[in-house]
Amino acid sequence: MSVSRGRWTDEVLEPFRSMGEPLADAAIRAVFANNEVATVNRILQSIQSNVHLVPEEMPDAVEDYLNQTDDWPEWADPEKVRLGQRLFQRYGMQMTLAYFTWSLPCCYSWAKAARVLTWTGGIDKHVHRRIIETAQFVLDVMAEGGLEPKGFGVRTAQKIRLLHATIRYHVGRDPKWQASEWGVPANQEDHVATLLTLALVPRVITRLGLDFTREEEDAYFHCWKVIGHFLGIHRDLLPRGLEDAQQLWEAIQQRQVRHSADGVVLTKALVDYLKMRIPGTMMDGIAVTMMRELCSEAVADAVGLEKTDWTRHLLGPMRLMFSLSDEAQDQAGLMAKISASLSRKLLEGLHSSETGGSRVTFRIPQSLQESWNLAGPGAQKAS
Repeated sequence: MSVSRGRWTDEVLEPFRSMGEPLADAAIRAVFANNEVATVNRILQSIQSNVHLVPEEMPDAVEDYLNQTDDWPEWADPEKVRLGQRLFQRYGMQMTLAYFTWSLPCCYSWAKAARVLTWTGGIDKHVHRRIIETAQFVLDVMAEGGLEPKGFGVRTAQKIRLLHATIRYHVGRDPKWQASEWGVPANQEDHVATLLTLALVPRVITRLGLDFTREEEDAYFHCWKVIGHFLGIHRDLLPRGLEDAQQLWEAIQQRQVRHSADGVVLTKALVDYLKMRIPGTMMDGIAVTMMRELCSEAVADAVGLEKTDWTRHLLGPMRLMFSLSDEAQDQAGLMAKISASLSRKLLEGLHSSETGGSRVTFRIPQSLQESWNLAGPGAQKAS
């Protein structure tokens, strides 16, 4: 079945595969030219350790970069941003589940982008770190106040932008990297595609029985469009609205979803990680079941998803529980807890994770702890 790509033709999108991000790229080039790598490494490591502040002493190029990239765009609507964040406070448990079982598999289905993710080896370690960093980023930007001046979300976005520039610097200089075929590492098209796997989540989780108004969907997308600005996505690639975003998504899917050994390896590592984070073995199949339910057949085939097991029979009850109103969920007791239990277990598992032998503390912002009833001894409070 053909789908509308709107204005997003190959001629429009292809040049963005050769494009990085000028401000962050310039900062990283200056850092390496001036032998100031150690300080920037501490900044990048703070993404994983979830340290909010950057070092007091940093290279001038990085300080200039941070000062140039923390302002809201003139088109941003603060009310829409806050409505989008409130929507995440309300449905964030289900949305977090979709990030693990839709957003990441979609990223791995893009054969050219997956090549970058496997380039440095250490797949398991790399995937685990990416899961933690992505989940932390989402919680930081969507928490109350996360996008305010000097907010956790703004700082995390700036650090991730530097991380992408560092990847471009290193991988792009590898003589084995085939830029003519794969594009610039961590290029603009791949970045906006990743953004859409987060911005379009409300439309995806309607398959689980949730329902959103057009105003809510629009506000949630607008919030992520502002986040895209902080991530350095080119203004010409940021969709004008929700339908334009959907058309861009369809265009990128048609262009980039291909079967690849890299995508298969990454997805297997993701599935194994999710199984490890869900206690016991009885529910091991639920991760694949959710991926099969939320992802398109093209994505499932591209990443080599295995067949579902008996857990596919849980989808009906899950839809029923997700579709309950907030008031009904409050009264449902055990049913409401079951409907969010998978997301809760994943969040709790991420709270104290290990990647390559180093322990990582996963910080859940205070406002989200309270909204999701996670503010207990197992969750680290924000400062």
